[in-house]
Amino acid sequence: MGSDKALLPFGASETLTQFQLQRLKPFFQSLHVSAKSRAKFNFDASFIEDTASYQEHSPLVALLSILEYFQIPVCVLSVDTPFVTPEVFETLYANLNDETDALVATSSSSSHQLCAIYSPSIIPVIRTLLERNEHKIRSVLAQSRTRFVSFQDDALFFNVNHPDEYEEAKRRL
Repeated sequence: MGSDKALLPFGASETLTQFQLQRLKPFFQSLHVSAKSRAKFNFDASFIEDTASYQEHSPLVALLSILEYFQIPVCVLSVDTPFVTPEVFETLYANLNDETDALVATSSSSSHQLCAIYSPSIIPVIRTLLERNEHKIRSVLAQSRTRFVSFQDDALFFNVNHPDEYEEAKRRL
C-alpha cells in the first residue's frame, strides 16, 4: 500500500483504527488495538503490543500476544476490513464451543483468518510454529480444531490492501 493502513484517514475518523474502534465499541465489552508498538498512534486506546519474544512481527505473533494477554476466547478483526458488522461476530460466537480452537469467517471469495474467534487452546500450536519461524495463520488452522462459518455477503469482507481499494472503501461509506 505504501503507507500504514492503520493510520489512514477514514470517514469522519482521523484514522482507520479509530473508525473501527468507534463503530464497534457499542457492541463489545472492551476493544483493544493489537500493534507492534503503540508509539505510532496519537490517540488514547487500550493497546496490546506484540510479545518481544519474537524478532519478526506478523499477525501470528500478534495473535499469540492477544491470547496470552487475555487467556479467554477473543474476537479478532484486521483493521483493513472496515465493513465487517457486529452481526458477523454474533454468528461466529453462536458457533463457539469447547471443542473449537478457531472459528473463522468465510465467504465465496476466501476464508478470513483475521475475522475470527480464537481460543487460548491454540497457543501451543502457535508457539510451535513460531519456533520454526512459520508465521502463516493457515498453518495454525490446519493443525487445530477449526470451524469455518460461511457468510453470503462478500462485501462485508472488503479488504483495503491497495490504494484503489482504499479509495473504493471511502466511496462505500
